[in-house]
Amino acid sequence: MSRKNLETILGISVLLTSMLACNLGSIAPSDSPTYDPNSEGTPSPEISEAPTEAAPIEGSGSSIGACSNPYLPILQGATWDYTLTGPVPDTFTRSIISVEAEGFIDQDVFGTGVTRQGQWKCENGNLIALNPSGGESASVSTEGMSVEYETTAIEGVTLPASINPGDSWSQSLTLEGAQTINGEAFPASNQTTQTCTAAGVESVTIPAGTFDAMRVECQVNMNITLEMSGSPFATSIALTNTNWYAIKVGLVKTVSTGSGLDSTIELTSYSIP
Repeated sequence: MSRKNLETILGISVLLTSMLACNLGSIAPSDSPTYDPNSEGTPSPEISEAPTEAAPIEGSGSSIGACSNPYLPILQGATWDYTLTGPVPDTFTRSIISVEAEGFIDQDVFGTGVTRQGQWKCENGNLIALNPSGGESASVSTEGMSVEYETTAIEGVTLPASINPGDSWSQSLTLEGAQTINGEAFPASNQTTQTCTAAGVESVTIPAGTFDAMRVECQVNMNITLEMSGSPFATSIALTNTNWYAIKVGLVKTVSTGSGLDSTIELTSYSIP
């Protein structure tokens, strides 16, 4: 395989797996337990005091039960429309397509034809992305290429039930699976670590409106490996992500910088039952 073709494939792999990583969230308590995919259950992480109050904002939906989280309404049929600017400008719609007592499935459908789907586990309002139990997996696909991963190890919580200014979190995740290129599957893996700090609530104006949102600063490191013709090819990504979450609305804006993948995601509209 020519170097040019390999670089193209790795580039697409980076974009696809980055879409998976974007869904891993940006915040996770550092004292959260390790999630063991071979165990029958995971102890609930220790939660801090009540979440910081923000000014009232539009959006009436409120999830209930184990998935009740003030920063992300988990309601079947909820949708969020976003614009993405960066190396591959696009639009996408995020939706909650299935909700159960202790988990849910969300999906991103991009205008360019890429689809990402992932399963989440809920514990006392803590949302844990890509639950590995039961062989559940996450996937991204586009024309001629797809990535299918299973989470084999995870520490932390993706989006905790409580966030206060000054709190710091860390998270690590290991994904293993395959990338399929024109019908041929190649082993692939993705190891992601991130550390985050909640900066506080501030006003954010985007196409969907003006929101009082919690700003969270995260450092994200990804190591992606793709094995082709018996030889492993690896690439690393280091990103700084700034995310804004509005109570009863969800993620309203993300700004990412680093590794030539500078991008901005902004909410343009949303519908929460």
